[in-house]
Amino acid sequence: MQAELAAVAHELITTVEPGFGFLTLRASCSGGGSSHRLTAGPSEQHVFSFWGLTSLRQVGLDRPAVFEMRVDADGTFEALVTRDVIQGTTMLPPTYTVLVTPRERPVRREVSSLAEVETAIGVTLPPEVHDLYAGRAEVDEDINLYSPDEVLLTWQMFVAMEDDDPWGWELPVLYAGPAGAVRAVRFHPRWVPIGSNDWGDTLCVDLAPGPRGRVGQVIQLSNEGPLTYLAASVAGLALPDSYPGTHGLADHFDVADRGPAGVAALPTTLQELTLREPGDLDFGLLARLTSLRRLTVVRGGSVRLGALAHLPLERVEASGYEIELPVCDTLAAVVVDGAFVDLPALPGLRVLDASKAEVDVESLPRVDHLVLNAAQWRRCPVKPAAATLAGESSLARALVWAGERGVELPREMVRGRVPTA
Repeated sequence: MQAELAAVAHELITTVEPGFGFLTLRASCSGGGSSHRLTAGPSEQHVFSFWGLTSLRQVGLDRPAVFEMRVDADGTFEALVTRDVIQGTTMLPPTYTVLVTPRERPVRREVSSLAEVETAIGVTLPPEVHDLYAGRAEVDEDINLYSPDEVLLTWQMFVAMEDDDPWGWELPVLYAGPAGAVRAVRFHPRWVPIGSNDWGDTLCVDLAPGPRGRVGQVIQLSNEGPLTYLAASVAGLALPDSYPGTHGLADHFDVADRGPAGVAALPTTLQELTLREPGDLDFGLLARLTSLRRLTVVRGGSVRLGALAHLPLERVEASGYEIELPVCDTLAAVVVDGAFVDLPALPGLRVLDASKAEVDVESLPRVDHLVLNAAQWRRCPVKPAAATLAGESSLARALVWAGERGVELPREMVRGRVPTA
């Protein structure tokens, strides 16, 4: 780790324009991939001109690493290195997330037949899937069929992603297809990946359909578009020439650009909506959007959403000086910002981010993922499965906070000095 971090420090010193005093690099690295944020000086000003760090590819290559590094103008560097914490660097200060109750990960095993896949996952695949793999049925030439081992490996990857990243818990996805045919979730453990299309989208046999679906139907998990229903089964499956986009499913706009009349005219097919700077908008205008599952209000004033209690809302994100939440049984995730919020009884709530709002911390409901600031955590008795600390710029203090939650993370200090020319 010493050599890898020294290479990173050297690249920073020789690439960033001089005059910065010191740099702070926050990075998360694993398997040759990384995410990072570079700031300059005590003001934490983002270094916008610095896009790439090729030396980061070697950090975390052998094992995942999360670190915060300070590099002074004379080449002296100091880095705190840890792992098993999600360091969110998209905003400053960053966020730090730990799994207080780690979930059991599937054990990697190699398989060579569909029967072994069924045993490993605990499912029974329809006969037409077995016919496909036995060569008794034709495969669309545009489908890249997975081997049994690739089926299991891909399934395990999706399961691990769902378990390990709390930021994706209860995050609604857009869905295109017959109403009620597919569960509109990011992934379900009874979705069995069998192949991909030429764009890398995953095709799954759905063994846990919605109330109007069919066991064995085929769905597509898209990298960019909506979750899509493809066919009733793999028998005779042919990929369409094009896939639905997000038109009519999602919309994002400044309310001033369209006015209340534009809001009132939104299509009832919308599943996701972002309203920016709504002013004194009557949010009752949204009551007709009977497919709306995710609502975001940015830089709002009086955000009164009580009239939307009948909608199938799953996630509400709202900022404003006054926020009234809708009492929806379906509401699973709430993010509030900028006001005192009296949380109503929400039986389905699993994710709560109140780090930028005033709430009664001492009587918060029990949720799976809780996001609070340092002052709120000191008063909060709730122990969620996943906890996030917001508003803290120091990884060292974040590790102390994690320890107070019962999560002891490893730490290593790496120091050195690299030539400046």
